[in-house]
Amino acid sequence: MEISEGHIELIIGPMFSGKSTELQRRIKRHMIAKRDCIVVKYNKDTRYSVDEMATHDKRFLKATCAATLADIYESLISHDIIGIDEGQFFPDVI
Repeated sequence: MEISEGHIELIIGPMFSGKSTELQRRIKRHMIAKRDCIVVKYNKDTRYSVDEMATHDKRFLKATCAATLADIYESLISHDIIGIDEGQFFPDVI
């Protein structure tokens, strides 16, 4: 399998500034463009849903839960777009 070069986009800001909403907006645009997307959320983040990424205004998007990104590495590399919600909770995000 050939690995192509990609890039990283960070969405940063204080709490309640719309970071998760912006991530969902970007992922949905990629989905509309028929790119193969996956969203990952930290498995201990169960505020609004166990298996969905959620915004504070309760907008949901299906997500894969994990404690580390290494746990789901094989699944991640098969996608065009990887969205990581609350990346600071993943010890191996770098």
